Amino acid sequence: GGGGGSSGEVGPRSDRSDAGDVVPAVNPKSVIGAVNDASEQLRAMDEVVSAFDDKGLVAADRHKEKSDDFWTMNHMKLLYLISKYSHCAQTVHEKERWIRKLPMLVLIYEGIVQKVFEYDYAPASEVVETTRVYLNVSQEGKDDLDDLVEGKLVKGLRLSTKEHQSVTAYQISPSGLALISKRLPDEERQLVDDLCIVDGKLLQVVWEDKRFLLRTMTFSRESTVTDAEDVSYVVSPYLPKTLRRVGGPIMSSNAHRASESATKESTIRDDLDEVITISNVTILIGEWIPFGANQVVELNLKLGSNERCQGGYFTAQVDDDSTNTQCEVPTGLTSVSILDHDMTRFTNIEAEVYYPEDEGIVQIEHFGIHTRMDGTIVYGLMIESVLDRILENISLDNLARLLVDVHVDSSRIMESLLSNHQRDLLDMIFLGNTLNRDKVNVIIADRVVPKMSAERYLDKDAFENELRQVLGDTHEAHDLSDNDIVITGSHGIMLIGPHSKMQEPVMLAFLSLRSRDVFVHNVFNRLFIIDDTLKTARQLIAKYEQDPNSIPRIRHTLSETSKDIILLEEVLLYLRESLEQDTSIYAEPTDESGYRLYQVLKVKTILNDLHVRIEDMQKVLLGARHEVNGLRQMADTIAETQMFRLQEEIRGNSSDMLQQLKINERQSTSLDVMQVIFAGSLAFDILDRLTGEWSVVHTSWARAYIVDPFMSKPMLWFIISMMVWFGVGTGVFSMMRDLNDRTAGVITYRVKVNKGIDLNALDDFLSRKSVISEDGDADALNANQKVSWIEKDVSRWEGYQPKIEMIYDVKHGFLLSVYMQVTRRASKPARLRPETMKMRFFTELQEAGVMAPDDAAEVIDNTRRRQTRQGELVMIEDSSVFLKVRVPGERHYREIPFGRQSYLELREEIAHKFECKPVQVLQVFKEPDILIADDDDVSRLKPGTVLEVNIKNFSGYKSAQQELPAPP
Repeated sequence: GGGGGSSGEVGPRSDRSDAGDVVPAVNPKSVIGAVNDASEQLRAMDEVVSAFDDKGLVAADRHKEKSDDFWTMNHMKLLYLISKYSHCAQTVHEKERWIRKLPMLVLIYEGIVQKVFEYDYAPASEVVETTRVYLNVSQEGKDDLDDLVEGKLVKGLRLSTKEHQSVTAYQISPSGLALISKRLPDEERQLVDDLCIVDGKLLQVVWEDKRFLLRTMTFSRESTVTDAEDVSYVVSPYLPKTLRRVGGPIMSSNAHRASESATKESTIRDDLDEVITISNVTILIGEWIPFGANQVVELNLKLGSNERCQGGYFTAQVDDDSTNTQCEVPTGLTSVSILDHDMTRFTNIEAEVYYPEDEGIVQIEHFGIHTRMDGTIVYGLMIESVLDRILENISLDNLARLLVDVHVDSSRIMESLLSNHQRDLLDMIFLGNTLNRDKVNVIIADRVVPKMSAERYLDKDAFENELRQVLGDTHEAHDLSDNDIVITGSHGIMLIGPHSKMQEPVMLAFLSLRSRDVFVHNVFNRLFIIDDTLKTARQLIAKYEQDPNSIPRIRHTLSETSKDIILLEEVLLYLRESLEQDTSIYAEPTDESGYRLYQVLKVKTILNDLHVRIEDMQKVLLGARHEVNGLRQMADTIAETQMFRLQEEIRGNSSDMLQQLKINERQSTSLDVMQVIFAGSLAFDILDRLTGEWSVVHTSWARAYIVDPFMSKPMLWFIISMMVWFGVGTGVFSMMRDLNDRTAGVITYRVKVNKGIDLNALDDFLSRKSVISEDGDADALNANQKVSWIEKDVSRWEGYQPKIEMIYDVKHGFLLSVYMQVTRRASKPARLRPETMKMRFFTELQEAGVMAPDDAAEVIDNTRRRQTRQGELVMIEDSSVFLKVRVPGERHYREIPFGRQSYLELREEIAHKFECKPVQVLQVFKEPDILIADDDDVSRLKPGTVLEVNIKNFSGYKSAQQELPAPP
């Protein structure tokens, strides 16, 4: 059998066990006795039972035992393949070995390709980890797997993955081992061994880099199970009349091109067995995308619905350089034409796909697309031909391949029409795998061959396997009338009969609700992933001391999760509003056939379930938001704890430094004493060299001039020694005080710049400097360089030699900060102010072409802008940012910084420049003879103005001072 019907409902399939269902993880040996007893009791029961018994083991066919003749050679080879990968534990110390269903499907496909199994296959959507992938799946192989489980030859185990997906695993049973040892010939065993064994090693199926690999320790090859096969086909756009406006344009038809596919090829690698064919096929494919009135308006504006030239060609590529002359787009465009629309409610369009296909394949894809404000998207198409079949006898094998192609291409079409925000929502829900998102199929056909009652199609054999290729796991089959039947499955429904299109309103209601149901399922899976992410974040918080980088990682995780929660809240709001907008489409039909279809499709039940599920997910999402807030508070607490520890360490280090300073102070005192002693020793040594105690004093001249006059007199030589000691000590202290005075005065200025620079000009600039140190610091975002040098041009810096340290980003070309330091005599007034240092340095950078003039002026002006009358700002327009000052009789000028100055501040600047006190600055004139006497006069000064000052007792012009009038 194929899919799982409801175990508690009595219907056309109520007597069928769900062979695809398997068991939770239990110890098989512990329950074998209970299973045997239970199975004996269940055989005597007529009521419907679940495919699982109360012990968790998959139930067998309760009604009859399968004889050995039931098992085909494909069953035997499949059973033998399972035995190679599974093992039933015989003791408590052994481990159970099971083979998962997905690798099993890959091995079955490889067996079909290598002619080991006589099965068909068709592309089907399967979830691999968190990605939905189209795989070539054999429904006949899956059916035989279910037969083996039902016949108790294979045991099934159900597991939950870390991605919260339910997976199945298989293990051969003792009865299965006994059967293959009795029934499977050696030559058939050899075929299976050749399939799964290479160089004596069992092949392992591995999912890696979005592909399946068959691998051993020494061998690896890629499986083609993910290569979906293409067929040539021609389709025309179609939309139900209930979605169209009366009097709208007639839809296009490609019926005249139907023969084009008959002369072309396909990429099918298998010989297909056709069991069911259908004629005059119409397909409706539905999905739900978050939409609202504003998104519909944006879509209509994007399509140019109200313009003279509507529609056009579209692509999903975003134009990153909209001002450039030319643009390039990848191959594959979509041509769109407008049928009818309402600016805020819906849009009906025709979309023709121009995507490249393999050589020899012709696919004329022309869809009708209906987008509605409630988020329902309907893709409609009529099949004109598939390969050499025109309208009639369309094979379900080929139809399955056509549906896969239509699903992927329809996703590409919508990607080119959706807004960026809608694409972000879909990327978040489907984890970036939006092209393969699952959709719902409604297949409508006039006739089917062979024609039978509905329940006979669900035969757990060839008919049902064919249907599962297009409908997924089949659920139910019903006769709506003598000629109309409906078959439901996990991926949609098939409605066959001459009156099938009369039930389009019911089918659209089902399509709209079932599309929401599929989307809600994906949203719920996304909630599980968020829950896992939060659990991981909590574990990181609990072990944050083991990883120094955990706090930034936790903050990033919480930030991304919070963003996803916001988007999920928006999606749920769209879902809830979509169910409440237009309830008329879910109304019960009045005709008998429509009402019966309405009941079979359970439209009202799906609608009520969606309300409950959405409300439940809102509660889960609210809990996740509270969890994020709680984890964020915990992360903040950890950060505060780390900061507190850092402060404690700093406090401890500060105490150690203070203690060290005290020790240094005591050592300094000792050093002073030692210096005095050293001075005395030096003085005595000098005297010894002069007197020559061991030789000179014995000479006649030494006795005449040193010994007799000084050394022979009591205490005289001692007094001379003390005087020399004092003189030498005084000289040493004076020299040390002078040395300390030269470096005691410090002028520093630190500027945070953050302006762009020309790195090439900077290299030229630094090549002219005497660089003393360079240091680099790089991470994933920045590459910072620190360079230091000492200026040699003392004339530019008032006799000083500043040390300049610059930090800049070599990756992005930004000057980050500048630090300037000048050491000077502390006993004399400074000839250079910090603002002057900054102005001269950035002026030099501007002149060297390192910084743009506007950026240099902005850096200078940010810290030196003066405010005048009522908020008026004085802007520096001239390149000069100084005032020129001189005294009478001088031929050269001295520069003082121009900026926010009052009259008193101006006098202080001048006093600093001329190394005098401000009270000595008697008068300030603006050349030629305009007196500057108050703040208003100062405010009218311009950059570069020449000032002449009278300074009391200034040596440069004492004679001229007598001719000047007394100060006011």
